Amino acid sequence: MEKSYPKSRRMKKTVVAEDEQRRMFAALLWRAFPEARSEADLAALVAGQLTTEDRPVHPKTVRNWLSTDNAPSFRYYLPVLMMAGGEAVLDLIYGGAP
Repeated sequence: MEKSYPKSRRMKKTVVAEDEQRRMFAALLWRAFPEARSEADLAALVAGQLTTEDRPVHPKTVRNWLSTDNAPSFRYYLPVLMMAGGEAVLDLIYGGAP
């Protein structure tokens, strides 16, 4: 029989941290593609850049990332960070806004 554990304060902090990570990634997407004029435009640009032969990325997936409904796989963080630039990496390290 599997044990269940009540939510603790620590778990609440983890959930908040996950929400904050999703918001930071969404902000990085906007920073990586400053030419985007709308969410739909940004979703199409991001999907086009992150799609590979093996792993297509659909604009709806990107819209879910932007609305923080879903978290992206780690495989997408590094390419987005590289597109956003070195300053975005330093902002993440030192706590600045992405």
